[in-house]
Amino acid sequence: MSAAAVTLRLAKAADEPALKSLWCEAWQATYPAFDYEARWPGQWRRWHMLEAEIFVALREDATAETIVGMLVLAPQEDDALLLEQIALPPAEQGSGLAHLLLLLAKQKAGSVLRLTVNTFNERAIRFYEREAFQRCGSGINSGSGLPTFEYEWRR
Repeated sequence: MSAAAVTLRLAKAADEPALKSLWCEAWQATYPAFDYEARWPGQWRRWHMLEAEIFVALREDATAETIVGMLVLAPQEDDALLLEQIALPPAEQGSGLAHLLLLLAKQKAGSVLRLTVNTFNERAIRFYEREAFQRCGSGINSGSGLPTFEYEWRR
């Protein structure tokens, strides 16, 4: 599937059920140890507390428009932008859509774009390193207790 066949826009309140489904499917495929349905309400609230912008990737066919990706960006105090999430269903992984969403994040970022990735998520780590992110630290995910790496991309 080609990333070129999608439209990007800001999420609307009515998108929440589709975003929940997409986010749960993506994370369930990545790390099935958690109940993502149960975690969703807290995640949704967190993004709103962070004053994050949520973007959706839409694929349209003759009968419907389907959300096939999401990007969550949150401002930080030092004018950096936090790439909070890129989530794609497994069928879209490898399609180029993550690269397209990351291009939007880089365009929106001032001089620094930051992210945190779970250390077990080797596919995501390879992706971000290919996209010129540099590892700058490590930590622990406060929600899951899992070890993480911190990355930055600088303009």
